[in-house]
Amino acid sequence: MNAYTFTARRAAPLLLSAALLLGGCALTAAPPLPAVLNIGDTAPEDLTVSGSTAYVSSISDGSVIRLDLNRGGAATTFVPAAGDAYRSAWGLRVVPGRNWLLSIQNQPYDFNPAHARASRLAAYDLGSGAKVASWNLPEGMVGNTVELDPAGNFYVGDIGPKPRIVRIDPATGSVTPWATSPLWQEGGFGIGGMAWGGAGLYASHNNALWYIGQNPDGSAAAPKPVKIAGDPVIFADGMTWTGGSIIYAENDVLVPGAHGSVFQVSFSTPTTAARTLLRTDLRDPSGVAVATVGGQASVLVAESQMGFAFGVDQGEPSRPYQIRVFAR
Repeated sequence: MNAYTFTARRAAPLLLSAALLLGGCALTAAPPLPAVLNIGDTAPEDLTVSGSTAYVSSISDGSVIRLDLNRGGAATTFVPAAGDAYRSAWGLRVVPGRNWLLSIQNQPYDFNPAHARASRLAAYDLGSGAKVASWNLPEGMVGNTVELDPAGNFYVGDIGPKPRIVRIDPATGSVTPWATSPLWQEGGFGIGGMAWGGAGLYASHNNALWYIGQNPDGSAAAPKPVKIAGDPVIFADGMTWTGGSIIYAENDVLVPGAHGSVFQVSFSTPTTAARTLLRTDLRDPSGVAVATVGGQASVLVAESQMGFAFGVDQGEPSRPYQIRVFAR
């Protein structure tokens, strides 16, 4: 037996084992997501996705749940329930460059402008779950949605009685006013969903979608309403940018029953677009995100059922609370 034959015979089992391992990996690849992901007994608010992991904030107790999308949405606690007054978690965003999850932490808010109290933005390490930073928002600001720009600054929209957007520089810790407008009505719902797209920020307010461009120095250009074909009412809560379009959730929190919907807004220019209905008959959807699992691109929607909290829907919400999943 020559050296080549001996080496080949020794290598053959190793090659076979490698082939079996590779075959096993193919056989155990993540399956597409089920139509419903159960997330427990606390009402969700926002939803964000990073790779094969989703994060869901709780408006009930301030916690954040982590979902393993490769394992059918298996749920674990990422941020435990709050132990202080900031026991209502709202907007979420992952900061890829810093490996952080941002979570807006509010004191409970009943949408009565007189009850608006200051909130804060907290950052958690995605690996350990440890809280690594926190920024207090201006007095009377009810943080709703948080977004990022390409330079790594954070933007928080105020859904309280004063519609405004503040910017946070994580390098310096500064929290400064960024965008407001005399066209934005004060005294009711402020800024709803937000999404950074292209060279500026999209935000919903007063039944319309607005575009706030970013000037070369980083300041906000004057907000402009987006002209959408058919001039529909835009009452957006959760919102995500999908490259040339926005997918957003519209809840029916002030209307009894399950009539919440998900729409897609596709842009021809930064301020002109067309809208398409993607899904309806949802239970007060408040957060939306997109994910690709098992080769299937999906939209994930958090059903908050907040109509029960406001006394619009009678009885008790269905439990466990759920994330709805449908193909893009």
